[in-house]
Amino acid sequence: MSPSPASRPSTPAWLVCLGALAVTLYGCGDNEEPAPPPPRIVMVAPAQPAHPQPQTLHFAGVVESVTTTQLAFQVGGRVKRMLVDEGTRVTRGQTLARLDTTDYQLQLRDATARQKQLQADLERKRRLLAEGILAPAAIEPLEAALVSAQVARDSAARQIGYGELTAPFDGVVAQRLVEPDMVVDAGTPILRMQDNQHIEVSIDLPEFAALSVPLGPDLQAEGQLVLADDVRLPLTYREHSTQPREGARTYRLVLRGTPPADYNLLPGMAMRVSLQRPAPPAPDDSYLVPLSALQAGADDEHYLWLAVDDQARRQSVRLHSIEADQARISGPLAADSVVVVAGGSKLSDGQPIKTRRRD
Repeated sequence: MSPSPASRPSTPAWLVCLGALAVTLYGCGDNEEPAPPPPRIVMVAPAQPAHPQPQTLHFAGVVESVTTTQLAFQVGGRVKRMLVDEGTRVTRGQTLARLDTTDYQLQLRDATARQKQLQADLERKRRLLAEGILAPAAIEPLEAALVSAQVARDSAARQIGYGELTAPFDGVVAQRLVEPDMVVDAGTPILRMQDNQHIEVSIDLPEFAALSVPLGPDLQAEGQLVLADDVRLPLTYREHSTQPREGARTYRLVLRGTPPADYNLLPGMAMRVSLQRPAPPAPDDSYLVPLSALQAGADDEHYLWLAVDDQARRQSVRLHSIEADQARISGPLAADSVVVVAGGSKLSDGQPIKTRRRD
């Protein structure tokens, strides 16, 4: 026998309200979509068209003299005087040393006397020939002897002149090789002299520089003395070797310059040499972007994120080189392309973004 309605227990009011609220919330969830995530904040910068710049290369060089000459007398004898010391600057034609020419002066006097005697004999016999007393054959040996005497006289005079040693060019006396009163033979080195109007600087070029540096009149170079930073001088191309040094893959390059007046640049001094390497050719569609903008994909693929209408767009590019903190790339970009340079590691194609310009 079922209980009567009056005897059934009543439902609490709070339970009834809770059920109604649950029904209401369930109905609202069916009608509203979840809110979209906020745009991702990224840093951007414009892509810069690449304009390759010349590169400066630095090498160690050694100062050399353009001309180093050993001077010698053309005749032998006793050194009478040395008129210059080591390190003396001299000019072309200046007398540097003298020999004792007494013997050559005696030879000149003897040759001159013989020449006069033969000349007088020849004149007397020519008068006899004109009178018909002598035959022409009688004076022919005398004419030959006179010519020989004249040659001997001229030779003695020249030997006296060779007893004076003069500078063949403007320069510096690098070394004295003999002292006064020494007896020397013809050709014995007396002095070593260097040309101080120009200097040469030699450097060893590695292969990569020899390939790209213009080895010719267009080469631009500058030298800086290691022991004096304020000594700088322009250098020009002189010559280069086409064979590498033995045991090293380097090629000798020789540059020429004019030394400064206030410093004595001597052979063997160390010098830093700067060479200008021309800018390499760049593709027409190449750009420079910050290295942080470059992303690496599979199979050595590289790509960038572009900011297009507040959305991220993935763009594949080709990497040419990395220069300091920038990457040289090429691809279908425009001069006004805006590249994501920070915050692009977790982007997806078409994702909303909010951009901020990098200062």
